[in-house]
Formats: sequence, C-alpha cells, structure tokens
Amino acid sequence: MLFISKKVTDKDFLSFVKDADINMIDQPMISFVAEPFDCPKEEYEVVFFTSPRSAGFYLDQCTIPKSVAIATIGRATSDYVASRGYSVDFTGITSGNPAKVSADFSVFVAGRKVLFPQSNYSHQSMQKRLYEGQTTDLIVYKTALTPVKLDIKPSVLVFTSPTNLNSFLSLNTIDEHQKIIAWGKTTESFLHKNNLKADFTLEYSSFGELQEVLEKHFYTNCK
Repeated sequence: MLFISKKVTDKDFLSFVKDADINMIDQPMISFVAEPFDCPKEEYEVVFFTSPRSAGFYLDQCTIPKSVAIATIGRATSDYVASRGYSVDFTGITSGNPAKVSADFSVFVAGRKVLFPQSNYSHQSMQKRLYEGQTTDLIVYKTALTPVKLDIKPSVLVFTSPTNLNSFLSLNTIDEHQKIIAWGKTTESFLHKNNLKADFTLEYSSFGELQEVLEKHFYTNCK
C-alpha cells in the first residue's frame, strides 16, 4: 500500500500506479483557504511564487506589471504561471532543495526588491539569503490542518510537505517497518524534528522522480 499526502492528478504517475497494480491512498492532510489581502501598492521588481497555489491565489486578485520579473520554486509552478499568461524569468532547478534554489535566486535577484505571496505556514526559505528591507511577505492564503485517521498502515509513506506530515502525525503513528519518502529537504528536516528518518528524499520534487524511486526500490517488477 502506498500513501501520498497529496491528491494525485499527474497522468503518467497514475498510469504507472495502475500498470504496477499498486494500491494507493492519495489523501491530503491539509486544506487551503483564501486570505483577504490588498494588491501591493509599493514598488517591487521581482515576484517569487513558492507553489502553483500561491500563484493562483495571488493572480486571482492581482496582475503583475510587465516590468516585474517572475520567479518560481520549480517547474510545476512555472508551468502554472505560464498557463495564466505570464512569462517566467527564473525557475528553480532543484525544488526539493530550497537552499540550493535560494542560492541561485539570490544571484538572479542581484539586490532588487522581491514580493513573496505565500501561506501563513511559509518557511521563508528564499528570503534567508536576501537582506532586510529587500523583501515583502504577503499572506494570500491560509493552510489548515485537516488530519484523517488511516484504517491501515501503508508500507510506503510519501509526505509532500511539513504541514501534511504534522497533520498526519496528529492522528496516525509511524512504525519502523514503514518506509518514508520526503518530498524535499524541508520535509526531511521536519521528519528529523519528530525523530523520524526519511529513507529517500526527492531532489526535484516531481512525480517523475517519485516514480523512479518507487520502481527502483519498492516495485522492482512493475516494468
């Protein structure tokens, strides 16, 4: 049994699950609520989106001037922004490793002022390499913990964010026989804080990469 703390819509991954005859529970442990906010009046030169969700909540209410550069944490977010009619100037390569993206992003920014539309649970990884007064944080949605008690113990657990993991642990336990896959370094760090260890940590945080890990280590006879 495979558990993923995220609703799976990726067609290739769903085909893999079906072909490999994998029993999957794709159950989010969090939900999202729009937070009232005003579109920024102060000048900013770069806007950074941490997820398709942050981009969606922001773009549903605000437009981005053509003079503003758009940056994102990774490919999925860039694809979403492009679907809304905008060109992306910076895309993080290793979205599962925010520290690496942050280093690359700080070079791209080069002293410009940056707007960060984000959740109330944001870890603000991208801001850490920027100087005080260079960033504006704007909460555009709230993340609510909505835990679900699982009736069974899946053999493989995939946690897609620290908040999903936090919510999961409020009603469920993890034993030594279950294998854990972290959807990036931030989730891996949160596992450590809870005295848990990731067996694998995704670097690119994509379903393609997750499929590779599952095929290589858990479902070796699925091809």
